[in-house]
Amino acid sequence: MAKQTIIIVGAGLSGLTLGRCLLKRGIPAVLYERADSPARYSYGITLHASTYAPLLKVLDVDEKDFKSRVAVDASIGGTGKISNATATSESCFRANRGKLEEWLREGFDLKWNLGLHLGPQSVERPSRTSKQWTTICLDNGQKVQSDIVIGADGPHSALRKAVLPERELTVLPYVVYNGKRRIDHAVFEEKIRPHLTDSNIVNFKYGDARVNISINEYQPAKVSMSWTYSRPSRGASDPLHKPERALSGATTVPEELYHEIDSLQGVLPEPFVSTLDTEMLRKDRILHWLMRTTLVPKEDLQSLAQDGIVLMGDAAHAQPIVGGNGANEAISDAVSLAEHIAYGQKDLTHWLDGRYSVWEGGVDAAQNNIAALHSSISERL
Repeated sequence: MAKQTIIIVGAGLSGLTLGRCLLKRGIPAVLYERADSPARYSYGITLHASTYAPLLKVLDVDEKDFKSRVAVDASIGGTGKISNATATSESCFRANRGKLEEWLREGFDLKWNLGLHLGPQSVERPSRTSKQWTTICLDNGQKVQSDIVIGADGPHSALRKAVLPERELTVLPYVVYNGKRRIDHAVFEEKIRPHLTDSNIVNFKYGDARVNISINEYQPAKVSMSWTYSRPSRGASDPLHKPERALSGATTVPEELYHEIDSLQGVLPEPFVSTLDTEMLRKDRILHWLMRTTLVPKEDLQSLAQDGIVLMGDAAHAQPIVGGNGANEAISDAVSLAEHIAYGQKDLTHWLDGRYSVWEGGVDAAQNNIAALHSSISERL
């Protein structure tokens, strides 16, 4: 395969993992990211052993050292333990996404504040009869070329919108709100930690409503933690379900959310009672999460791949945050694509043939999982 520098659009988990894997193999790549600095993803994600095992070789570390750097409780000697992890028999742990991405960025050629220009002719695909390469136009007007252009820029992918403008995201009918807070260690040790049962994540379900508490990071003076409240939508009149909201509307919190969570106080056990106190909630940074999915048709992806354009991760097969496995699949996409490129396999459609069934299964499983998580049976998960 030509030695032209590979272009990666997007500095999320999939883009950074791909770049680091290519760097390990001596394959030149440059990553363009619209943001002017790294996103502050100081929250926990569940990593499965099959996902992070290939990263150990890329980062030249063993599993113990890997967890000691990225586990949410690494600063206190923890390993990101999850009690009662019943999704699969595979081992998993809670990692801090920000720490993992920081590690993956080390030594990589990353261009900040340079995203794909959103407008006509932002991507020029080559003629099938020529030896030309794909050209993309960046925000500053600069044009860059490569025989391989990777779209790893998430569910709202600018590259996907440029080459497949008709492909839209689907919003599943679920209400999901997430809050973040930092609390003093003393308060955490008294009110929260005794109820975590040696775990970094705990869940409670009442009817079809579900509450989750997870640890993001143990910081020197504070503990960063998140809570997530979710349930199925009650229909078009549901004041908490806004599937058509703008991206900027994510920070709008209806008053009904506080009332609804407060109505659960009589049934919630600890640590949920202390965490979901209405007065405390109003001080949190709360976001309205839409449960978005997409699966770009295989024929569209194959047509792009013939021109050296590949969409991967959430740009190609987004899964809902609750019930999904998007982070793991994004990393696995990157690892497998790097191997395909390193082996000199020029036909990128072959890589798609091998991955697409995984994507189909993942999107289906995520939708089934979020439905199961919000079934009407009351239980602590």
